[in-house]
Amino acid sequence: MTPHNPDHPHAGTERSLLTLQEVALRAGVDTVFVRRLVELGVIEVQGEQQLFVCEVTLRVQRCVRLQRDLGVNPEGAAVIIELLAQIEALEHELRSLRRG
Repeated sequence: MTPHNPDHPHAGTERSLLTLQEVALRAGVDTVFVRRLVELGVIEVQGEQQLFVCEVTLRVQRCVRLQRDLGVNPEGAAVIIELLAQIEALEHELRSLRRG
């Protein structure tokens, strides 16, 4: 992330937000790939300034691995990422209920 700069688009926000370029740099991909994942609904932009929460970097990296390691196309990666997120949410809920 960019060093603290009061003029940066996400300065002063509670959660760190990243620009398109920052997400691409962190994930090791080009901005076209990140934009494609936005189009597919894999990641979401926040607000009018088109910023991303830091966690999207992990989703982008997962998509890269799915494509590189398994040959999954972007659409397939989108489905897989969404299913993995649902599984994680269900596992979290199950753990909470068991503690409960």
